[in-house]
Amino acid sequence: MTDNQVANLLPPPRTGAIPINQPQQVEQIDSQTPFINNSHIRQTSTVARGCFHFDLKSGRFAFQVPLHNNSSFGRSGISCLTQLKQFSFYQALISEFVGTMFLTLFACSTGLPIGRRQEVPDLHGILVGGLTLSTLIVCFGHVSGCNINPAVTLSLLFACHIDIIRTICYIAVQLLGAFCGSCLLKSLAPTIAREKLGVTNISEGVTVQQAFIVELIITFILCYTILAACDKNREDVGGSKALSIGIALIIGSLFGGPYSGGSMNPARSFGPAAVAGIWKNHWIYWFGPITGGVAAAICYNHILKQRIIPQPVVESYPLKILSKV
Repeated sequence: MTDNQVANLLPPPRTGAIPINQPQQVEQIDSQTPFINNSHIRQTSTVARGCFHFDLKSGRFAFQVPLHNNSSFGRSGISCLTQLKQFSFYQALISEFVGTMFLTLFACSTGLPIGRRQEVPDLHGILVGGLTLSTLIVCFGHVSGCNINPAVTLSLLFACHIDIIRTICYIAVQLLGAFCGSCLLKSLAPTIAREKLGVTNISEGVTVQQAFIVELIITFILCYTILAACDKNREDVGGSKALSIGIALIIGSLFGGPYSGGSMNPARSFGPAAVAGIWKNHWIYWFGPITGGVAAAICYNHILKQRIIPQPVVESYPLKILSKV
């Protein structure tokens, strides 16, 4: 086939910017083409950075655009209150309650010397905490998002993923779930193991300021991982989102455990502290994680956010093609 014959088969090049406020017509692509995955071709009214794919069979270009999250943040008070009439809202509250209760029960119980004279190895409790979180995300993520952590909930609020009404209700049931989980643990644990019930506290030799900074850092990593893994605008994140979040919790616990216990969760620290009556340095496990979670939301959504920039569409072809195929 000659160069002229190949050139006649290709559509003429065209240039021009895509209008920002006009919906884009996504062209139909043959599902058999090896270059296009139709599951990612969506229609949108917003221009976003994406890939232009050329289908050799139809000789057309298709624009792949990820959709934006629909956020309820910033809606009017009436719009936010309408969710109180929906049954799904209360299903989400139940999920947050049950999820936080189980997380507190499992995470705190592994640190108790039940049936042993020596203390439980740190790695044992760390793995249980991370894997429990991953499991609960699979169980309740489709119902409530499985925040089960006031720091995560506030991070999602500042990231404009949830509204203030849902935030307040989530945090309330999370604290209640953590308290009930600690009460259940106290009733199950033998008398010798009921003294502390997994209360988090700073280690000997660690200052309050150091513990605060550690909690801030590890919660920042956890919340940033959650925002990145669950970003619907990203098509490059593969694998299990639940497992990646659980691994982030494990990493934070491995680093922060020797300093502050590696809480990253005000509810997880509140539950055993309320049942055991131990409030020493408890404020660290509120202000540290919350500050880290809010900082992660601001950083991900504003400082390091990939802006949506309209780019000119330029179709170009090789100047030289083999004269014979």
